[in-house]
Amino acid sequence: MKIAYVKAQVQEWARAHVGEFPGLVGAYISGSFLGAQPGGLWPASSDMDIMLVFEPGACPPKMGKRREKGVLLELSCLDAKELAPLEHVLSTHYLAYALNAGAILYDPQGILGRVHRQVQAEYARRPWVLARCESFYNRIKQGVQGFCPDNMGLPQAVNGWAFTTGISCFPILLADLQNCTVRKRYPAARQVLEAYGLVGFYPQLLSLLVPEPLGRACLAGHMRQLEETFRLACGTAGASASYPFRQDITPEGAAIALGGSWELLDTPHPEDAVFWMLATFARCHIIFEMDGPGLGARRLPALWAFLKDLGIGCEGDFAVRLKAVLDFLPALREAAGEILDMREGRGR
Repeated sequence: MKIAYVKAQVQEWARAHVGEFPGLVGAYISGSFLGAQPGGLWPASSDMDIMLVFEPGACPPKMGKRREKGVLLELSCLDAKELAPLEHVLSTHYLAYALNAGAILYDPQGILGRVHRQVQAEYARRPWVLARCESFYNRIKQGVQGFCPDNMGLPQAVNGWAFTTGISCFPILLADLQNCTVRKRYPAARQVLEAYGLVGFYPQLLSLLVPEPLGRACLAGHMRQLEETFRLACGTAGASASYPFRQDITPEGAAIALGGSWELLDTPHPEDAVFWMLATFARCHIIFEMDGPGLGARRLPALWAFLKDLGIGCEGDFAVRLKAVLDFLPALREAAGEILDMREGRGR
């Protein structure tokens, strides 16, 4: 779909539906779409992130995905209290990046416009870039320190390891004022490193998740197993209705959960797909735990086969690998600092 078509449908959806949400005070576009080229195409494997801002205390539960004339929307809710103080917004990537862009869909009181102007004036200043980087260094530390395999099942351990490790891409992106995208974090970080002549750093970054190159053929085999796991998880029902990522593991979500991984596999860098494959495997198995433990046990060998190819042979290996992420922080700080210095030197 053309970018212009996608944006037009989102704007039309906002005009037609904002009145349906009691307490809504604003809406804006967030996420990867903000970095899309105006004349380009929007892939079917991506959704459109829309942030709905509610007056204090009026935020509804997670809304999830819905389709509007072929465009897959991801609706998220934000309490208006999160928009102040300004220091909080500037230090919080998911707020600062989108509000700096200012793709506002609905703003009857002018709240979002005012915050956008304030953020735009400060967004690229070094102290705020460093503050946003620091927030992710702290999240890595918290993820490592809070990881306790004795109190979690295998899917939760996979999820905790993959997401804590994957945060290491974000300071690289932040230093170049890029979006901290979820699914494409690894290829996005590689592209930034290449742009600044630091491509040799990428293998170190990737090795925290994928110690050895696996190649497309090996990963495609694991993808076929993931497709079967996903198919079975789509068909369960029960307690998983309350799981925040349940809507991602549905036929509607397959274009992103599965199609997005195949898209990354079909590049010269197939290992870039590993993070999203792990996330999808983990979500499916969390759903199995809630709805059908028998199905989960049946599909567990496929997950373990994937983990073993990634150097995880037993649950104790997760802690070892997370310790390596913690040890990597000084090098990550240095690389992000180099990018920040070069970007400022280029006057960006």
